[in-house]
Formats: sequence, C-alpha cells, structure tokens
Amino acid sequence: MMRTVSDGLTVPEIDLPGPITGSYPSCPPRTWAISFNRFAGVCVRRRFKSLLTAFVMASCCLGAVAWLASSERAARERDLRNETQVVAHQFSTRLQSTLEKHVIALQQMANFFENSEEVTDTEFYEFAAKTLRQIPLCLRISRIDPSLRVRAVYPPEPNRALVGFDTRLHPVGHETVIRAKESKEPAFSPPIPLLDGPRGFILAIPIFRNGRFEGQVVGTFRGADLLSNLLLPTVIERYEETVLGSGKPLLPGPPAGAEPPPGGLTIAETFTLAGAPWEVRLTPRQEVVAERLRSGQTGFWTIGLLLALLAGGGAGAAFQYATRLASRVRKQDEALRQANQRLDGARQQLIQAEKLSALGELVAGVAHELNNPLASVMGYVQLLLTRDLPTEVQRRLETVFSEAERMARIVKNLLTFARKHPPEKRYLGLNGIIEKTLELKSYHFRVNQITVETDLDPDLPMTMLDFHQVQQVLINLFSNAEQAMAENGKGGRLKLRTRVVNGRIEARVTDSGPGISAEALPHVFEPFFTTKKDGKGTGLGLSMCYGIMEGHGGGIRVGTDPGRGATFILDLPIVGASPAEEKTPEERARGPRPLSILVVDDEQGVSDFLVELLTSRGHRVNTASDVPEALQKIAREELDLIISDLKMPRGTGRDIYRAALEKKPPLARRIVFTTGDGTSQDTLQFLQETGAQMVSKPCTIVEIERAIERALRG
Repeated sequence: MMRTVSDGLTVPEIDLPGPITGSYPSCPPRTWAISFNRFAGVCVRRRFKSLLTAFVMASCCLGAVAWLASSERAARERDLRNETQVVAHQFSTRLQSTLEKHVIALQQMANFFENSEEVTDTEFYEFAAKTLRQIPLCLRISRIDPSLRVRAVYPPEPNRALVGFDTRLHPVGHETVIRAKESKEPAFSPPIPLLDGPRGFILAIPIFRNGRFEGQVVGTFRGADLLSNLLLPTVIERYEETVLGSGKPLLPGPPAGAEPPPGGLTIAETFTLAGAPWEVRLTPRQEVVAERLRSGQTGFWTIGLLLALLAGGGAGAAFQYATRLASRVRKQDEALRQANQRLDGARQQLIQAEKLSALGELVAGVAHELNNPLASVMGYVQLLLTRDLPTEVQRRLETVFSEAERMARIVKNLLTFARKHPPEKRYLGLNGIIEKTLELKSYHFRVNQITVETDLDPDLPMTMLDFHQVQQVLINLFSNAEQAMAENGKGGRLKLRTRVVNGRIEARVTDSGPGISAEALPHVFEPFFTTKKDGKGTGLGLSMCYGIMEGHGGGIRVGTDPGRGATFILDLPIVGASPAEEKTPEERARGPRPLSILVVDDEQGVSDFLVELLTSRGHRVNTASDVPEALQKIAREELDLIISDLKMPRGTGRDIYRAALEKKPPLARRIVFTTGDGTSQDTLQFLQETGAQMVSKPCTIVEIERAIERALRG
C-alpha cells in the first residue's frame, strides 16, 4: 500500500510489529528513514505517557502520605496538648486546695486569739504546734503585735533571731501585713526572697477583738517545699512548671539562653484566693515533645516511598492501599476523640478525688479542735446530771447534753465520710448506715425543702458490709435524687424503704423527680454516661455504685416512671457473722478498787473533767500536760492505769506506750487512749498491735468506765 509523504513522494507502508530483522523491502533510502522516524516518535510518546502516569501516581502517593503524616502529627500534638491540660488542671486544683487548707488553719488560729482575752506566748506555741501538724508545709508561724513587730515565732528554733523583727524592714512583707490589716481579710504576699534565704511567700491573717486591731498571725512558706509536695516525680520529668503569684514566679525562672518552649503547648490555669491571683503554667519538655511528634513519622515516609516506587506498575493497588490507610487513620482519630472524652471524665473524677483528699485532711484538724471542747462540755454536764438538782435545771442540762451529742455525731460523720478507708467488711445493719448518711445530708434536704420519708424494717437482719463503701453508694443516690428533684423546682419527696425479699435484703430509694428517659435507662450504669447538664456529672457515680454492690455479692437496678420519679433498688445477701465478729454486750464496770491513775492531756478542760470524774469514783489522780512531764511521772510513781491523749504538742501517746513498755511492761497493757480527730487506719493498726483501749472524744461517762474496765482486764 502506497502513502504520500512530503515533496509529493509516495512510499510503501512498512509494518514493523517487532524488532527489525531480515531483509528490508527495496525502497529509496529517504523513504525508509522517514518511516522509521515516525515509528520512533510513536514509541517515545507511549513511553512518555507511561512515565507521566507513573510520575503523577507517585506524586499522588507521596502527597497522600505527606497529608497523612501531617494529620498524624497534628493529632499527636492535640493529644499532647490535652494531656498537658489535664495535668495542669489537676496541679492547679491541688495548689488551690492546699492554699485554702492553709488559709482555714491559720484563720482558726486567729479566731482563737479573737475569742481569748489574753493569749500568752506559751499558749501561742501550743496552738501553733497543733496548727503545724495540720499544715506541715508551713515553714513557721509568727505572731505579729499591733505595732507590726514579730512577738513570737514557732518553732522557736532556729527562728529566735526573728523575734523583735520590724516588718517595715521588709517592704513587700510589710505591704502584705498592711493590706491584711486594712482589708480585715487574709492576704498573700507575692513570691519573695524569705528572710532566711529561699524564695517563698507569706500569708497574713489579721486579728481584731471587739473592732480593735490586735496583731496578726503570719505563716511562711517555701516555694520549693510546696511544689515538690504537689508534683509527682513523673510530672516533673515530663513538664516544665511555672507558678505565678500576683504575676511573679514562685521559683526562679529558666537559666539564660534556655530554648523557649514549643509554641501552643503551654497550658495556663488561673484562680484567685485571698485577693491574690495565682497562675499555673505547664509546658511539655523539649525531649517529650520531640519524642511524641517524631514517633511514627519514619514509618509513614517509608510507606510513601514504597508506594511511589510501585506506582508505575501497581498504581491502582497503591491507591487502594492508601485509601485503606486513610480510612484506618480516620478510625484512629475517632477512637482518639472518644478516648479524650473518657479522659475528660476521668479528669473531673480525679479533681473531685483531690478535693475530697484535701477535705479529709482539713476535717481531721477541725474535728480535733471541736471535739476537745465538746468533750469538756459533755463531761461536766454528765457530772452535773448525777447531782440532786431542781427539775427545771436538770431539764435544761439534758437539752445541753443532747445538743452537744448532736454536734459530736455531725463531726464524727464528717470524719467518717472524708477519711480514706481500706475495704473492710464487718457485721453491720443497713438501717444504721442509712440513718447516719441521712444525718450527713439533713441540712441539704432542709434547705432544698425535700421531705424524707423512711420505712425501715426494724427486724432487718444484719449482714457483712463495708460501712464506708455502702455509705458512698447512699450518698451518691441521695445526691442524684436531690439534683433530679431540683429540675422540677424546689421541694420534693425522698422515700427510703428496707425489707427482706426472697431471703435477701432490699433497700429502695425513690425520688419525686422527672424520672429517667427510655433512651437513657439502659445506659445509666455505664461508665462516663451522664444525663446531667452543664458539666455537673462525670458519669462515674452510678457505675461506682454498681461495682460496690457487686463486690458485696448484691446488685443495683433502677425502675422509673417518666415524669413521676425513679426508684433505685439495692439488693444484698444475708451473710452471718463469724464468731470473731459477733458482738457480745459488755457489762458496766461495778465499782473497781481505788486506782492510782495518770491523766495525760494538753487540753485543760478535758483534763479537769477526767480528774473530777475519777476522783468522784474514789481514785487517786495525777496529771501531766505533755509527754515529757508524763514520762517523768511514769518513771517515779506507782501507777495502776494511764489515760492519755494520742496527739499532743510535745510528743504522742505512742511515746507514752513505749516508755511504759520499757520501764513497766504490765502498765503498758493498762493504757486508755483518747483522741479528738477520729480513728485513722494508722491509729487502728497501732491499737490492734498493742491491745490498748481507745475512747473517741467527746464521749460519755459510761464509755470511759467501760474502757477502764477493759484495760484492767488486760
């Protein structure tokens, strides 16, 4: 077949399906050359298209991997920022709780001054010693007189040189005490170099008696001590922390020339206390950021290069793999989002736990200061009631005793709820736990006009229960019911009922709130599920209740009538007590022989009451106001019994026990300890190891006499 080409020439078409081999058709040289050039052009164009396709696919693969790597880096950065936010919030909450605890403790000391006509330096030392036991992070407590000079400092050593110091010689400290005096409110100083060198701050509490300025109580704090106590070692290793008080750093800043923290990862939390602004800044350390953001990047780019190399021959497969990889990343992002939601819930629970921990420490100190005077009041009232008095006087004394008992129960319940307790099941009655929990919530119910109706089976059998865990369940159910009824406005009705049903103990808690929706009902016991608004719930309360009830071999379920309320039903097995846990009634001591008794207590009112009580029973009584004096009398006197407070300024009841055990071993078995701040786990372990008796202040005469009888029996 002939074809016309340039210059009017016609040449035959040459079919070249493969490599050119053998003889060639006879034709003019120029004609053959033109045909070969045309063939070569076709081959080049085809090859170019193939290379272009491969290049485009490789570029797409690398671009997709770059996008995925960037997304992964951004996700890791968000994750790191969220973690930093959680830690910063926790740190800020702990700092605020700790500072609040110190303000309250020093305010109590100022109140002691305000309510006393004259406070000697000895009394100041005794009260300051008790206060420092509540707030051990406080370096020292100073007593400032009305002329703003230091009158006394506790501990005396190594602070004697500060006595007589004029605050005007320390401008920032002087400005703080002036601010407290003029505002009549507690005042924090900004961070300052302290008189003995380290950097810290002071807290000034003014004292006014009948409107007249009587001086101040001033606590001094080291910044390093405060932060080292609040921050866990793992936090210090991973984060750079800065605390600002009134805009000034609590500790010196980073050294000159230090690299600035990476942008956008510094988290700041602020709060105001006693008129002073505080700020916590937390930044992940450079090595932590580098490790977190670098992780996974090498893998991404390795995959990208492999995809690019395979793009020419397997572009379709590579694209499908990239699509699957993108889908997997999207799923991981969704999982990360859900994990962050759970993390936020856990953070709220952690914050609440921190607050409860600080509350427990604070309540223990407050309870000690309340229980000691209550012990004196209740003791003397009981002594007066044993006398022949007019009926009207006796009736009023009984009212005083009843109200004092009520105060004692409130303090005891607060201690019970606020303290940390290891799990411990004992043979208990559920009705009693319900009644004690209602006492804790009684004020809230009165204020919110909630009527409580109880129908508790008086014959309800006892069973094995952990008092604190079951009380925690009830507190949660009562609080949930209170919040639910508040949605309908003030007022409501809470019904409590206990019964034995099918051989098991059943307790019902019914409220008159709006009930639970059908959609939410199947999920109420799931962790992190909450129907509360405005961040009022973490979604962990009911799941915690579920776990506690399961741990008791029981369960919890809920029924609801939307618009008319909800009923939570607790179900418990009836378990008999072991012989060691059966309670046998103790006989009251009947006129033991006259004893030689040593009373050791730093509270004069409590000591005087015990002396009068024991003397009226025919005993010989000696006293000691602190441990050193008691040790001297134990060494030189013949004693039958010791009644000692557990906590005192210059020693503890443990020192008394060790001295008796060393010098007079039989006497060590005849010690009755008293305490006004509840029974911590450490105290219970000490009593169990020694076999000593203990009476919680305030107490009744009967309780004291029974403890004496038990101690004499050894």
